[in-house]
Parts: sequence; structure tokens; C-alpha cells
Amino acid sequence: MFFGKKNKDANGKVKLFFASDLHGSNVCFKKFINSAKFYGADVLVLGGDLTGKAVIPIAEQADGTFITFHHGESVTLKAHGDLDEFIKRCGNLGFYTAVMPESEYVRLKADPDAQSVLFKKLVLERVREWAALAADKLEGTEISLVAIPGNDDFHEIDAILTSAPHFDFYEMQVCKFKGGYQMLYCGGSTPTPWNTEREYSEDQYVARFAELLPQVTDMSRCIFNVHVPPLGTALDTCPKLDRNLQVVYEMGMPVQTHAGSQKLLDVIKQHQPMLGLHGHIHEGRARINIGKTVCINPGSVYPEGILQGALITLQGGTVASASLTQG
Repeated sequence: MFFGKKNKDANGKVKLFFASDLHGSNVCFKKFINSAKFYGADVLVLGGDLTGKAVIPIAEQADGTFITFHHGESVTLKAHGDLDEFIKRCGNLGFYTAVMPESEYVRLKADPDAQSVLFKKLVLERVREWAALAADKLEGTEISLVAIPGNDDFHEIDAILTSAPHFDFYEMQVCKFKGGYQMLYCGGSTPTPWNTEREYSEDQYVARFAELLPQVTDMSRCIFNVHVPPLGTALDTCPKLDRNLQVVYEMGMPVQTHAGSQKLLDVIKQHQPMLGLHGHIHEGRARINIGKTVCINPGSVYPEGILQGALITLQGGTVASASLTQG
């Protein structure tokens, strides 16, 4: 299927805005949706890891105040103003909040399974909220929104976003894209220390690309929307962690390592798609070339409420321009 209005001229200009790793940040998602109008983009592209990482419980007290913990410190909130502002701030940081009686907080604290159930419930609620916001903002426009899952995204978001209006959500597919191009969708990542939802070994990436590549009809007009970046590049450079998940330092400087996919690098080198859109490594903000292929990781600083992205113009089967954005 085509996304949005069919483009009769395969050499026509297509402007897309790409961002990744919003991790539940409400303010970043709102900026992402508004970027279509701000930049004059025809298509919005999300590179995965839409969802956040943690719940902040808020316990209601007998005196009508609320107690919670934030950054390791106890915080007391008054009803209405303080509470509402705290919930909004946490949502912009990518956290999920849950207001509950003190007795429920005590119960949850002792029940990890119940904590997991609550976390997933809140994650899926925000995904639905985002889908509704996108539908409201994009209604009546020809702007498309395409997305893939990241390694942190529960499988349950797929059904929500696949059926959501104005969301074209794909995984392990190659689909026609505006302007006579194709987009290859491959979510998840290589293994991480956190054992997240969608992680794949290099052997599994071999199988995944063996399934996807035969579906590409013209590699010179194909866009790879692959959450994990290619290994050993500026796009996958990140701090090295020790067994306790602490950054390793040498001479007072963080030691750097790489956390991308070797198979993806090999595929790009061999097949030379027109464009590679990647995320996953928040520190890997860069635009590089691998042979003729332009590869981009916009990076992510979502806890700061800042949206990092990339504005890309395709014309005549080439990447006419590609620039990193921040705002």
C-alpha cells in the first residue's frame, strides 16, 4: 500500500522527518507530530522505542497529601496543583505515574508480578493516547506517520498501532513508500544488558534479512528503517558498561564501545540501499556514508524534553539533503 496520497512522479520531491527512541516522553511525541507542519514534511517516520522504562507510584496519605520518590528522594505533593504538575513533568520525562492508596503501594512493593502488570497497563494506555493524538493532529492532512518497534517495545503495542488511524505500523515487511520508493522495516536490536522485549542474535539477523531482502525490488530506491544501527560506526558508539551496569572509565574518561549489528553493516555494504534510518544508541547521533548509502541516527535526549531528529529530502532516487535537527 501507499502511505498518503499516491505520487505519480517517481522523481518528485519527498520530505520526511525521522526521530527515534522517544521512550514515552509526551512532550517529545507532541513535538514529533508538530514537526510535520514546522518542517513541511510529507511523512513522519518513527524508528522504534516509543515506550518508556519505569513507573513512579504516588501514594495518597490520610491527610490528603501524596508521597512519591523521584531521583531517590522522597517528595510530598499537595492535591491538585502540585500533583498535576508532577504527573505532567514525569510524563514529559517518559515516566508513567500511578496514584494509589498507601495500602496499595505497600502491596505492590512486595509483588513484582503485580508491578509488571501495572507497568504494561500504563505503557499500553499511553500508546493509545499517542495514537489518538496523532489522529487528531493529522486528520484532514495527507501527512503519513510510519513506525517500527524498538527493542524496548512490548509486542502488545503492535495490534494497537496497526489498527490506529494515521499510524502505519510495520515490522519485518518491505512496503511501497511515497514517491516511488520502498521502505524496509526491521525492529528490535542486538542483545543488551537489560534483556529487553525484542532482542535478536546476529544469527537471527541473518535470518531476518534473508526474509526481507528478496522483497526489495530496487535497492537504489530503498530506505532501511532498522532500529539497530550498523556495528563499528559513529551511529552505534556508546559508553562501555561493567557487570554492575556502571560506565567504565579510563584516565577519567568514559571508555567507548559499539553495540550495533554486524549483519546489518554487511548487508548495507553489499546491497547499498539509498538510505538507512537507525536509532537504539542514544549517544550515536550522526550522519555517515557507508559506500553510497546515507545512514542516520538522530540520537535521543528525551529526558531533557528535547526532540532530536533528521530532516531528509528525497528527489530523483537520491538523498538530496539530510540534516540533523534539535528542538
